[in-house]
Amino acid sequence: MKHFITALALSISALTATAQDIFDNPDNHAHLGVRLSYELACPTDVHYSIANINVLDAGSGFSAGVIYNIPVWKNLFFEPGATLYYNTYSFSNDIISNIGDFDPAFDDLNISGASVRQWGMRLPLIVGYHFDFIPEMRLSFFTGPELTLGFSAKTHLDMGKISGSANAYGSDGFLNRCDVKWRFGVGATFFDHYYAAISGAAGICDVYKDALSMRSNLFDITIGYNF
Repeated sequence: MKHFITALALSISALTATAQDIFDNPDNHAHLGVRLSYELACPTDVHYSIANINVLDAGSGFSAGVIYNIPVWKNLFFEPGATLYYNTYSFSNDIISNIGDFDPAFDDLNISGASVRQWGMRLPLIVGYHFDFIPEMRLSFFTGPELTLGFSAKTHLDMGKISGSANAYGSDGFLNRCDVKWRFGVGATFFDHYYAAISGAAGICDVYKDALSMRSNLFDITIGYNF
């Protein structure tokens, strides 16, 4: 009986230590963070009927926002956030050189360049797991959905020394405001506060209107600070 009581006490002690490690580990405390990213917006070809047309090429942008990291179990975490973004697409050279075929109103215009410039908000809902290799660094892998809401998008045309723009959203536009992407990536935290990550986001929804379809993907390089 004495040996049984001793073994039971040791088992309870081990379970208590394990529970404390899982739920009360001070290294896994909830925290707020700020993030700044370089973005490369990568639209797919526009699909129409049985053909794919290269309408828009990749373009650069940036985003800035906040996250709130919530420990769930051991090193598993949930990380919602809110981000403001600005990014661009450029029209392909084939479209610019043959733009009169799509709209005769552009036949007499000497268009040297065209782009889409957009800004809005993203709401990521990320789940991840981090590995603590050394005290000074933890490596995390994460994934999750990301809702995108566009506030404004303009089609910008360069015509020699003259430039003009038109709405890309709304009844006269060709893009949808809302999109859902699936984000995945890897991040590293240094000395509990400094953060860097590389991630991608695959577009799930069709962002082109009418009978055409197109997805919008992202590639991000991110730096940040955790409080």
